[in-house]
Amino acid sequence: MRVLFTVLTNLVSAAPPDPVTRTGAQAAARAEVAKAAYHRHDPSAVQRFISWLAKKLWHLLQAGTNHAPGHATGAVLIIAIGALVAVLVIRRVGTVRRTPQAADSIFGTEEVNADDHRQRADRFAADGLWAEAVRERLRAIAREFEQRGVLDPRPGRTANELCSEAGLRLPVLARDLRDATSTFDEVWYGGRTATAGDEAQLRALDKRVAGSHRSLVAAS
Repeated sequence: MRVLFTVLTNLVSAAPPDPVTRTGAQAAARAEVAKAAYHRHDPSAVQRFISWLAKKLWHLLQAGTNHAPGHATGAVLIIAIGALVAVLVIRRVGTVRRTPQAADSIFGTEEVNADDHRQRADRFAADGLWAEAVRERLRAIAREFEQRGVLDPRPGRTANELCSEAGLRLPVLARDLRDATSTFDEVWYGGRTATAGDEAQLRALDKRVAGSHRSLVAAS
């Protein structure tokens, strides 16, 4: 009886819960929805910006076609003009970027002879670093030409300049030089993954340049 009396007393004395208001329910709902568990697969800020920009461009294009003569014809003209402007901008930016820079030259800032470049290429190849081995092997070829007097020493010489200048002086090597410099450009500027075959290609050309210079000049 005493236990029952205590329970009944507590029920009577307990304060009733606060009523749920509309504002409180909205705040509770917002707090629940804001939890991270509900946003794991939401797009990133960059994705949201790209989506917003695409919608804006689409609305601008639609507005332009509505006011353009012939609607469909006007849309084609607007797209063509936009593409032309984009091409001109890309070409202009590309021209500025391709001005002589240290990143475009074959050699680095350190002056090293051909044999040192070959030793570096061998070490890179032994470690499986084919891109670095390709670069050092082409540097060895360029330095060999300079040391033998085929080319004038020039720190900022690019791969394309090496190909054209040495190819003119040694036409018998022109095709191999073109293939080697193309491989170098694809690896270092085109982002292609270098392979052991690429290093072997430049190694073979380096051997011809280093070991058969007089015969190559005579054949030319």
